Amino acid sequence: AGFQGEICADAGHRLVTATDNSVYQLLPQAVCYPRHHTDVVAFLTLLGQDRFRSVHVSPRGGGTGTNGQSLTDGIVIDLSRHMNRILEVNLDERWVRIEPGVVLDQLNDHLQSTGLFFAPNLSPSSRATIGGMISTDAAGKGSRVYGKTSEHVLELRTVLVGGEAMVTR
Repeated sequence: AGFQGEICADAGHRLVTATDNSVYQLLPQAVCYPRHHTDVVAFLTLLGQDRFRSVHVSPRGGGTGTNGQSLTDGIVIDLSRHMNRILEVNLDERWVRIEPGVVLDQLNDHLQSTGLFFAPNLSPSSRATIGGMISTDAAGKGSRVYGKTSEHVLELRTVLVGGEAMVTR
């Protein structure tokens, strides 16, 4: 269906994504690593077909969630391996456009010379992805002063099952 990323069903990849920062463990059937947005669209378009409606899918970033959010016995779609680019920085308007696999420290290191940073300050900042932070509305220390993740998101482009895009602001 035009998917250019990687699909891994070997024990090693499955085992690595069977755990996160929680106490839970759930072994997926496979792990998908999309290379770009069009891979996500291809994957979710295929998943929208009736014959695949029963397949469980869970997005994954850095695996730093503490409630097992990224775990599934179906297919993990890992957005951190390839979709981790900072696409645009607009210093005048104080925003960045990124892919969901960008790690918090990666973004803040990129912004360091500007005096800006993306809040909040999380303890697993060297592994937590912005996409995961958005999906869990991460807070962390400093959030009473700087706010939680949702207070810093201007716009999201989300791909739904079936491949349809949704933009929220």
